[in-house]
Amino acid sequence: MPVFENRTDLHGTAEELFEFIIRPANLQAIAPPKMQLIFVNPPDVIQLGSRLTCKAQTYGMIQQLSYEIVEFAPGKQFREKMVEGPPKLWLHDYIIEAHSSPGQVTLVNRIEFEPPGGLLGVIVSANKIMDALEEGFDHQSDALQKLFAKS
Repeated sequence: MPVFENRTDLHGTAEELFEFIIRPANLQAIAPPKMQLIFVNPPDVIQLGSRLTCKAQTYGMIQQLSYEIVEFAPGKQFREKMVEGPPKLWLHDYIIEAHSSPGQVTLVNRIEFEPPGGLLGVIVSANKIMDALEEGFDHQSDALQKLFAKS
């Protein structure tokens, strides 16, 4: 099963970063503009069992995708599982690693996935998904580094 991982080093505390990423409005704000990510009636703050539905442009089409928060460790990490969308499997872990030096933290985005099957799977291969993830998380990392810049 393919696994993608992105690590972003930031200034701040684990608590500050966690409070930021559990708000769907913030996740929408740091998404790549060409993705056109829009959450549909999201909660203000996610928690275990929250369901997030969004519309996003992927591979030239607007798709509706739904995720459920299936693991939640306050201040440390959470996992979302895609419950509606083309991939056979999509697990996205948001993991916060505090550093030994104060004011430093790393956000790890780890995604395990299986591409869609059938004809769509021929077009949307694991390599294409990995390339799209790389591009999207490069944008997210840049956006987060600007927001969490040392002042």
